[in-house]
Amino acid sequence: MHIFLLLGLLFLPSYVAAEDEESEPIEYVDMRPDFIVNLSGSKNHMRASLQLMVSGADAKENITKHLPAIRHSLLLKFGDLTMEQLQSMEQRKKVHADALELIKEVLKTCSVDETKLLDVFFTEFLVQ
Repeated sequence: MHIFLLLGLLFLPSYVAAEDEESEPIEYVDMRPDFIVNLSGSKNHMRASLQLMVSGADAKENITKHLPAIRHSLLLKFGDLTMEQLQSMEQRKKVHADALELIKEVLKTCSVDETKLLDVFFTEFLVQ
């Protein structure tokens, strides 16, 4: 009985290693410089730092090539926001979801596999 347990433990690390080799590593694309936009209908502005979570180094490279198109679309989207649309957590979650969908649309337009984009993170967010 103990021999089977030992044999099972010996084969476990190779199984785990084989599974890890098949999955692509998570990479992050830093969207610097920060986004700074005037909010629509007011003298207020928004400042945000974004990072994209992607699956695989090839996705990181492909998405990085198209950062100007992504930044352009996000700047236009963020510039249409009003101060009232950024007040509550639910409204900010909607901005997050809208930004993720917008980036996926831009990637489709640029013929990049948008399924490799896993999420977008607002790492800094300021409204004044």
